[in-house]
Amino acid sequence: MVYDLTHLIKGDIQVWPGTPGPDIRTLFTVENHGFMETGLNLVSHTGTHIDAPAHMIKDGLTLDRLPISHFTGRAVKIDLTHCCRLIQPQDIDRLFHLEFPFEWLLLQTGWSRYWGHPGYFGSYPVLAEEAAALLCNLTLKGIGIDAPSFDAFESKNYPNHFLFLEKNILLVENLRGLEPLPNNSLIGFSALPLHYINADGAPVRAMAIT
Repeated sequence: MVYDLTHLIKGDIQVWPGTPGPDIRTLFTVENHGFMETGLNLVSHTGTHIDAPAHMIKDGLTLDRLPISHFTGRAVKIDLTHCCRLIQPQDIDRLFHLEFPFEWLLLQTGWSRYWGHPGYFGSYPVLAEEAAALLCNLTLKGIGIDAPSFDAFESKNYPNHFLFLEKNILLVENLRGLEPLPNNSLIGFSALPLHYINADGAPVRAMAIT
């Protein structure tokens, strides 16, 4: 089975408060020009997107400097829907007892059910700093979450972002549709970013294969 884990980008898509929304307009039409082309103007962290180290770290690694293989690999999904606000070390302990290697970790908080509602940017679950530090001990290409950020909405210093990005662990935010994926089992995962120069982040088409 192939699962689409990506929110559709459209003109009224939810964006982080203060971020400009996308401008999507038809520039040419088949009726008038014999072909159709669309103008796209959007911020690099629109919709389901990936954060590069350069997003937070001066002179950090940009996405365009990574091989395409870095954006795909073996993944494990962990169900954290019981965590109301903070994801604690004991909630992720099972990851350290799995008997197979994995390169990507997908955190299912269930928060994507609020996508499209004002409360989406609110008290979504985030990793406690101690839990984030533990995950840094895993050999990971990246971590994905079905919530808007790896740090609390009110955070001013973004500790989890810095913990992961300083170790070149990529972060995928605003995933959707994690519910049917098996827990604590190997699945295929890809989050392929728009390929542009000096990319601090980019929208992705995220997918899983079981």
